Amino acid sequence: MNSLLDEGVDGVVVWDNSADDGVSASVISASVDSRVELVVSERNLGFAAGMNAALSIMQARWAGASALVINNDATLRVGALTAMRILAEEDAIVAPVIDHAGDVVGFRYSHRWFGFQSKRPFPGAFPFASGACLLLPPAASKPPLFDESFFMYGEDVEFGWRTWTTKRWLIKVTAGPQVDHEVGSSSGKGSMFYETQIAAAHWLLASRLSKGPVDRCLLHACRGVYLVVRAAVRSVRSKNLVPWRGLASGIRQARAISRGEVGTGWQAIQ
Repeated sequence: MNSLLDEGVDGVVVWDNSADDGVSASVISASVDSRVELVVSERNLGFAAGMNAALSIMQARWAGASALVINNDATLRVGALTAMRILAEEDAIVAPVIDHAGDVVGFRYSHRWFGFQSKRPFPGAFPFASGACLLLPPAASKPPLFDESFFMYGEDVEFGWRTWTTKRWLIKVTAGPQVDHEVGSSSGKGSMFYETQIAAAHWLLASRLSKGPVDRCLLHACRGVYLVVRAAVRSVRSKNLVPWRGLASGIRQARAISRGEVGTGWQAIQ
């Protein structure tokens, strides 16, 4: 938040998704000024729904403005907003190059069938920009931006697929790193929560990226193979069964969400 104010933004909407009875909000509220609107959610809506809710509030307060969406664990470097604004156009979304705890990335490329990713294009892959930080033109700064079926992880891949296939928005990437992102601080990398959300995201993406019923079945089969291999490798490395339990939990969650039996996110498996 402070890095945004230091860069001279007109205002900030903080959507508090922590669901910790206001503890996090009380810490934040002690340091906010009139440019900040803090909204405490009654429950954790997840990243996608939280961002959409914040955009709705932003448009109510600053109608027709451009929006900079950014993770709570990401910070702008000095001059970042200026560097992004140079690339801004009415039909362009600006994606800053992000330093993900030493992994510096602009575009990533995701394989549609199996879901593995690379920094470079390769056959069967499509480009997407990290949802950790994006500068949106006014026309794109309106909810829903992200698919709220995704609680955490996968929403930026789905958004990348949508923009790539529809050609609605041009995605521009800055020349150098402009944002620092503390990876995994919200999800606890390697935890049951993390493993569940990764598996759920992959299973949901198999549906969102499909081009028809047969294609969807094939995508689920390919993602299933990838997830089984991933769980086996991560279980050996961690010497526990959390990846396997997370795989089963995530697929169960994704199926329940797809059938409309539960709301989105972590509450689906509680």
